[in-house]
Amino acid sequence: MKFYIASSLKNYKQVRDLSCLLKSAGWEHTYDWTLHCPAKETDAETLRTIGEKEYEAIKQSDVVIILTPEGRVTHTEFGIAIALNKKVYLCHHDDTYFKCDDNTSTFYWLTQVVQLIGNTEDIASKLLKSY
Repeated sequence: MKFYIASSLKNYKQVRDLSCLLKSAGWEHTYDWTLHCPAKETDAETLRTIGEKEYEAIKQSDVVIILTPEGRVTHTEFGIAIALNKKVYLCHHDDTYFKCDDNTSTFYWLTQVVQLIGNTEDIASKLLKSY
């Protein structure tokens, strides 16, 4: 199974942990943007290159995993995944984003979006059981 993980830069350690758990089960990470963390790149050429790699990684993925809390780039990646009709797993440690209130988005309720609640190990377990 090929996967891509989108999240905020501040969540890079959780992204790495989840990636390790999935890769140890034989899954393939299409692009690990955490290699650029914790430093945030600011020059235009580097940002363009990273953006192209992330876009291609989403295209090559079977599933896209969104770890919250997310940042503005994560919402772009989420939109790309939806537009490409990818299966999206939206993951948070509790149900904060999964209530019909101001914390949610209409797109969190699309049929191709699966909402997962739990810590990193719980999320990995649920993902691996899905395939």
